[in-house]
Amino acid sequence: MLRSVVKRVVPRPLRVALRHFLENAGPIARRAIRRYSAVTKLKCRSMNGARVNVGCGNKPTTGWVNLDVSHHPGVMYWDCKKGLPFKNDTVDAIYSEHFFEHLDYDSEAKHFLRECLRCLKPHGTLRIVVPDAGAYLKLYAKEGWDEMAARRPLIKENDYYRDFWLRRIYKTRMEFINAVFRQDGQHKYAYDAETLIVMLQDAGFSSSCETNYNVSSDPNMTLDAPARKTESLYVEGRK
Repeated sequence: MLRSVVKRVVPRPLRVALRHFLENAGPIARRAIRRYSAVTKLKCRSMNGARVNVGCGNKPTTGWVNLDVSHHPGVMYWDCKKGLPFKNDTVDAIYSEHFFEHLDYDSEAKHFLRECLRCLKPHGTLRIVVPDAGAYLKLYAKEGWDEMAARRPLIKENDYYRDFWLRRIYKTRMEFINAVFRQDGQHKYAYDAETLIVMLQDAGFSSSCETNYNVSSDPNMTLDAPARKTESLYVEGRK
């Protein structure tokens, strides 16, 4: 039915051109991505003393090298799941806020930490910010919603809570926990301080520790997002 309508309405040359475009859209997109990646790699490998913001989204840090797979002003295209485009021992600091939990634990997260260690200069700092799964689990073990809602911008409406970030409605606390930990499958792993510190040690960092909002061993570290303060875990590793 739809095909016959299209044939009657759309001229044949246009139909052929459209089919050709759709058949080649995949390869065209892949070539564009390779071009973006090649340009970013060329620029980054010539840098020394860079400070890098990984997975910055639409909030790049002025004066830093901002990397993401989305296109925004001041952001360089790079898929950081596959590695980092810098030479060994050339980066002063790496910052990652609410990106690390989107990596597969075995195939991507561990590799990312090794890549950060490789790129950092001796005594360089890696700062990772993720949802604090340990804190959420402690709150889940308690009765009631109040403390859980205080961790995240939630508002009570009748017998449920509404999430301003994800536009979700939760009738049970476990629904809320799953939204935090999974986020429609975007989040691949949930972290507490102990687990993240052990991962940094296993990756080869000489020291690692939990820290606090806007508290860093690097005095020039970029600032943490105020909106994520109440729900976030802050961990740093030094090479």
